[in-house]
Amino acid sequence: MNKIIFTGTAPGFPARDRACSSFVLIVDKKIYQFDAGEGFSNSVQTYKIPYNNIENIFISHLHPDHITGIFLELQLMLLAKRTKPLDIFVPEEGVAGLEKACQMFYLIKEKFPFQFTFRPVRPNPVFRDGEFALYAYSNLHLSGNTEIIEKINAPNKMQSYSYILVIDGRRTLYSGDIKDENDLSGLTDDTHTVIIEGMHGDFAKIAEICAAGGVQRLVLTHLPIELYNRPHKLETVALKHGIKKLVIATDGLRLVL
Repeated sequence: MNKIIFTGTAPGFPARDRACSSFVLIVDKKIYQFDAGEGFSNSVQTYKIPYNNIENIFISHLHPDHITGIFLELQLMLLAKRTKPLDIFVPEEGVAGLEKACQMFYLIKEKFPFQFTFRPVRPNPVFRDGEFALYAYSNLHLSGNTEIIEKINAPNKMQSYSYILVIDGRRTLYSGDIKDENDLSGLTDDTHTVIIEGMHGDFAKIAEICAAGGVQRLVLTHLPIELYNRPHKLETVALKHGIKKLVIATDGLRLVL
């Protein structure tokens, strides 16, 4: 059974009872990880996910709530004596820095019983294995940093991606974090399930875009606590704009694809 298990659904502001953004995808008994927010290493143990069997990791962008859990995860795998090689796909601007950070944190590659490699996300497809293919599409989530980057002449390229997962011909969209609903343009067509963060964009417009694309199921994650406390309001808006199936993701939720 192909499924997603949410291992972190908190927004950028850390939550007391939820880990930061991440989930695992299980396809044909193979495990793939998306994002690596703080708390991932605790979640995989809580939900009994065999973390040493994770095939590949795919990071949407380099905000801390989507990437900083990778260091403790590598330490966990080291201590658990993983032997399988691990490819970690990240925005290209982060490859060199993450390599240096691992060295700084004493995650020295020569200590590891397995090889781990940071690889740049390069569309498309980013990855393919049998009936599973992964495609990446740039979004503008980080574009709000343009002014400061230009002012200080920083090397940041503001690379951020949404991912389309195609499994046995069925499309699932993981938005990652977006700037607004316009980042979904052209991505929801003929897509069965959309997993979208709930911090950015107009939810009514997001629901309209998804309904127009024929989306059968809309999943909200990365929600602030005040929206988690008002699920009926979100359901009402979704239904009004053509979405009959709305799911509010919580840590540990299993979603059959």
